[in-house]
Order: sequence, then C-alpha cells, then structure tokens
Amino acid sequence: MMIRTYQWLLPLALLLPAVAISQKLELNDLGAFQPTTGNWKIVGGAYADLDKENKLQASAGTGILLNSIAKKSADIFTKEEFGDITLELDYMMARGSNSGIYLQSLYEFQLADDWGDASATQHGNGAIYQRWNDSAPEGSKGYEGHAPRMNASKAPGTWQHLKISFQAPRFDGSGNKIANAKIIAAELNGALIHENVELSGPTRGSVE
Repeated sequence: MMIRTYQWLLPLALLLPAVAISQKLELNDLGAFQPTTGNWKIVGGAYADLDKENKLQASAGTGILLNSIAKKSADIFTKEEFGDITLELDYMMARGSNSGIYLQSLYEFQLADDWGDASATQHGNGAIYQRWNDSAPEGSKGYEGHAPRMNASKAPGTWQHLKISFQAPRFDGSGNKIANAKIIAAELNGALIHENVELSGPTRGSVE
C-alpha cells in the first residue's frame, strides 16, 4: 500500500486499524513502512486548524500516522505487499487538502476535502482516480476515472472511515494478465460508493 500527498493538496492523518483481513497494522512507530523522509511521523492526536488551509496540529503519542508538511512531500509505502485485500482505515483531512491511497502502488483512491460539494466527481473524496494518456489531445488525456456514487464526505477535521474490498489482477503461468483488478465494493462513512468496478490498468501517478 502506498499513501501519497501533493504539493498543492496536503496535510493528512491516518488511523490504520486493519491493513488486511485479521491483520492489524500497529502505529507505535514507522516500523511497518519503508524508509521515508521526515514529513511522515507517528503522533497521538491530530487536529485541523479550520481557519487555515492545509494545516494540521498534532500532539505527542502513538496511534496516528501524520503528514503535516505543506509542500510536495514523499510518499510512504508499507513494507508488506498485498494481493486481494479488505482495507479499513480512518483518516482526517485538513481544510482544502487532498491526498490519495494506492493499492499495490497502482490504483488510487482519492482522499480530498470536498465536504459540502453538491455533486461527486472523479477528483473528489472516495473517487477512483483517472488513467492517463499523455499522447491524447488536451482535454482527453484522463480516462476511466470513477466518481463515487455520492459525496459521503464529512467536514475537514473530522475522522472519516473508508473500507475497500479489492481483488488483485490475475495472471496465467506465463505471466500474462487474464483478469483485471477489481474493486468489489468500497464504503465511505457507511455509504456504498463503488461496487464491482473493473480497473483496466494503473491510474495516473502510479509507481510501475
């Protein structure tokens, strides 16, 4: 699993009660993750400054993975790699911030502060991000993005719950792909936002 933050879209706090079925990822330190830069740290509390964009405060302790640097920052990867997985986590967005979680470092679920938006979009909270073709004409480079069925977002500074049931792509004995990856179901804050969504290939910004 990979967690990404962006220069113009930022601070993020995560609680990861379960990374795989029957497997809890402890956040007492960064031992479950590959080495990364100092923008990621373990804290005991996280609080959004609602008067400022991209601003989270933190308190000492354990249990929360925090990125709080308001500039382009490094991604973080779990050491363990996963195939089929049911991923559950809680996350908090700063006001105006945006981030993402990649399954197998290939398929991105958007995390974004779009609370109060009238409609759900391919770039909003809980969306499956677009694939990308740089050779396509302007305005047509992005394709196969999947907006959530509804905007189920909560306000910035509020913990939100995401649950994703993911089926990894299938390959034959020669390494040829015989079935695409699939989101069996995804729920945001208790609302079903995706069901049986086939993913034909990596989304934009993936690590291939």
